[in-house]
Amino acid sequence: MSHNPKGAGYCKPTKKFLMSGRGKQEKLSPGKRVRIFLDCVEELKARPFVLEGLPNFKFRIFQKNDGKIGCEFNEGDKEQFRSFLMTFRKFLLNKEPANIDSILNTCRKFVKPEQTELKEVLEEFKTIWSDQYRTGTIRMTCGKLSLTPEYVLDLWLNGQYFHSSEPQKSEQLSSLLNKDVPSVRLQLSWSLPSLTRIILRLGGLLNKALSEGAFCFPEDA
Repeated sequence: MSHNPKGAGYCKPTKKFLMSGRGKQEKLSPGKRVRIFLDCVEELKARPFVLEGLPNFKFRIFQKNDGKIGCEFNEGDKEQFRSFLMTFRKFLLNKEPANIDSILNTCRKFVKPEQTELKEVLEEFKTIWSDQYRTGTIRMTCGKLSLTPEYVLDLWLNGQYFHSSEPQKSEQLSSLLNKDVPSVRLQLSWSLPSLTRIILRLGGLLNKALSEGAFCFPEDA
């Protein structure tokens, strides 16, 4: 399938929602940012959507009697989903101290030299997150538009739930949702649970590593 994000209908993701760690962040010590990340993980775990909605956040694709493809989605309670996204986006926003890409870079930088196994696991997390978020398990396109999880989440966050100063996000999302096969919704339903699981697993790993003194942050020296 075509992979050309600058094709027809392309709408550049809002800069503040990109995963890259290049965005400016509040000047906090490395250890403080890791602890903020862990606080956000606990907040995410406590969201009703994680406890009740995420296990049933599914879709079904079937063939209709007329031979056309049909889709059904179970996205759970809308308010629970919105409150979940309020926390989830903290792991994507460049300016947030809980930005997962920045946290992974920080942990890889300050892990103690003797913690070779932990360093390898952190490298694996970075690779897995980048692949699952920027590329996705399922490659979906709409014409020449590549609907990666990163692109799709940007549309949902900016165009549906947390409106930005770019009304074209909402317009493009509405247009994509009106397709016979709404790939933008399929990508969300497929990728969001896996991305959430990565965040939760990373939180568990870092909690254990901190308790074992596996890092040497400057403020702790």
